Amino acid sequence: MKTGYPSIDKTHLQGIPEEKLHPEILPVSMLATFMKINGEHLDEMAVEVDDKIYTKQDLKDDAVKFAGWLLKNDVKAGDKIVIVTPNSYEGIVALFGANAIGVAVVMTHAIDKMDIQSFYEEMDVHQPKMVLFYNNSAAFMGAIRTYAKSVKVCLAANPVDGYTRREFGFRSVIDSAEISLEETMAEIEKYSISTKDEPMIYLKTSGSSSKPKTLPFSNRAIFASLIYAANSTGTDTRDETVKKVLCQAPYCHGYGFMPLFVNLMGGNPAILAGATSVEVANYHNLRPSYIYGTPLTLRQFMELTPKGADISSLTAFFCAGAVLHEKDYEDGMRYFKEHGCKAEIRNNYGISEGLCIGTVNDHVAHIPGTAGKFYVGPEWLIVDEKGDEVKYGETGEVMVSAASLCQGYFGDAELTRKCFVQRDGKTFFKTGDYLSLREDGYVSFIGRERRFFFANGVCDKVNCETIEEIISGLNGVSDNAVIVTPDEAGCRAFVVLEDEFMNNETAREEFKQNLAKALKEYQMPREIRFVEEIPMMSSGKVDYKKLETM
Repeated sequence: MKTGYPSIDKTHLQGIPEEKLHPEILPVSMLATFMKINGEHLDEMAVEVDDKIYTKQDLKDDAVKFAGWLLKNDVKAGDKIVIVTPNSYEGIVALFGANAIGVAVVMTHAIDKMDIQSFYEEMDVHQPKMVLFYNNSAAFMGAIRTYAKSVKVCLAANPVDGYTRREFGFRSVIDSAEISLEETMAEIEKYSISTKDEPMIYLKTSGSSSKPKTLPFSNRAIFASLIYAANSTGTDTRDETVKKVLCQAPYCHGYGFMPLFVNLMGGNPAILAGATSVEVANYHNLRPSYIYGTPLTLRQFMELTPKGADISSLTAFFCAGAVLHEKDYEDGMRYFKEHGCKAEIRNNYGISEGLCIGTVNDHVAHIPGTAGKFYVGPEWLIVDEKGDEVKYGETGEVMVSAASLCQGYFGDAELTRKCFVQRDGKTFFKTGDYLSLREDGYVSFIGRERRFFFANGVCDKVNCETIEEIISGLNGVSDNAVIVTPDEAGCRAFVVLEDEFMNNETAREEFKQNLAKALKEYQMPREIRFVEEIPMMSSGKVDYKKLETM
């Protein structure tokens, strides 16, 4: 007899074999994994960036040479290096080479004047042996050593147009490595498989806070995320339909790193691209099969791609980082159809703390209001405020236990204790996200922590995402964001109108009237502010913390 509880009935897991539900996870280096999967196809393209193409052979050879160069400079297993780079081939080389010999890598943002102090503080905390970055001024290098006296080498490239250069000037550094290939390979083999579970890569997440948090992951966690993705997506690792995957998010973020890593491991060429309006406008020239981005990326792609551009190569557009409203989905599908493109738009949910495990939407029918199905392998649990599991179709906070989880929040023991809890002898991460699970496995994303409120005299929760979606469907709306008021009993709306309506008082009043008709009285925002743009974080998510101060 069915109980209605997912952990007991497991209706959503019917037909999934045991080996996928409980896969074997090993602490394997990234380079060892890459070679195991791609060793017989080294002549194929691995990375395309700035009109340059690098093969899998290039990536393997350069990573090995860089590992040897690290060893020559007394950087060894257990040490740290920091990579400060936009999406670049050289960043991948450095990451693979360091990881292969047991050197931990701290991935951080490209430096600008806004976050230079926080970068110095990060140097002081991690005390790396080496820094790879995009500024070669003597003053800057001296400042790094002031905050991180352990740094022995600063490998830099000349900046071009600020910090957008995509090419390290370290080809001579790699080629001049005196350590022999045989010696380096011996070291790589030694550290390819280890019983240790120490942090090997440090990535970023922002969540609903504008302050980035650092997430340490072990090689076992990295490998687990690859296994989960392979077992969950339904896409063969050498699927001919996935010819080139555009990776738009900076790979210092988990959701930028994972599309890059998974596709390189699976044999799919990765296109490294940025998020500026110029780059988005030229995405069609890169001829990608898949694009990973956010709802904002989708809107930009539609607005900026020149009329008549050939986008027929695109087969799927994956949106993550924020809810893709149904209007955005319909607009996007209409746009693709009008341009003769058969691409599908997929809404995904994921958590950076688990290396972006969450939901997948590959090869499943689109169902409005859903975000696909949970990754296979992790243990998902949806609970109420008391911590009791909710039934199928009911809303609760999602918790997850998985081998891909990070090892807490680096330098923040209090937040780690709050979010990583023990339950039934396992470590679960409390996401702060509210979802519901259907018996057929489809997941609906309801909202994030504090993204809902209880209106006075009303028992039902009011979700900000619901109001945002209704606002998005109104005439003349370009963008919007809704936040909870400090007393958690109402909400405020920030609305961006299309250019022809922005400064039209009549249009603004008409918008308010239409919104009042579309919402129930207790859902109506207490305040509506018309703004020129919605503040965004570097992750592509809405900066709700900044909205609270506006």
